Amino acid sequence: MATVLEQCGGNNMVAGMVLEEFLNQVPTDIAEMEAALAGDDLLPGSKAAHRLKGTAGVLGATLLHPLCAEMEHVCKAGDMAKVKDVFVALKAESQRCVEAVPAAIETLK
Repeated sequence: MATVLEQCGGNNMVAGMVLEEFLNQVPTDIAEMEAALAGDDLLPGSKAAHRLKGTAGVLGATLLHPLCAEMEHVCKAGDMAKVKDVFVALKAESQRCVEAVPAAIETLK
């Protein structure tokens, strides 16, 4: 919470909006990555990982951020075997973050 509040200038309302946006963004980005893996076109997966990496950085999601960076990198490299492994970890960590957000939002009220 300290990171997101700092990134949002200490404004609880803005921090809450950023957290809500994260909740909306994750399913879309995960779906785009899954589609990229299924279609063997990793460019959209790289773009989705890049987007999610930015948001994870703003939120201070210290485990999710590097997984997104790695996903972006392996997608660009075209390493399908590595992409699948990284995606499994990224998807699990993003879900853990999503589950933590409602409680974080409550602390801002």
